[in-house]
Amino acid sequence: MTKDILAKMKKGVYYPGNHLGKRNDLAILEEKGYLQRMDGSFLCGPDSEPNYCITKKGLKNQTQRKKR
Repeated sequence: MTKDILAKMKKGVYYPGNHLGKRNDLAILEEKGYLQRMDGSFLCGPDSEPNYCITKKGLKNQTQRKKR
């Protein structure tokens, strides 16, 4: 599932977490350094969803997978 998340991301685009996948999968990718979390929501409380942006490490991983 985490491979699918990286595959649909583009450089410079911020994606709401709820559109990418499960929070556990996103947390794993963030710990590995593939995603950067950006708290850019205007909502507060439990409705607030963080946004994610792909990092250079994530882009490198993404292009390596496409070449194979």
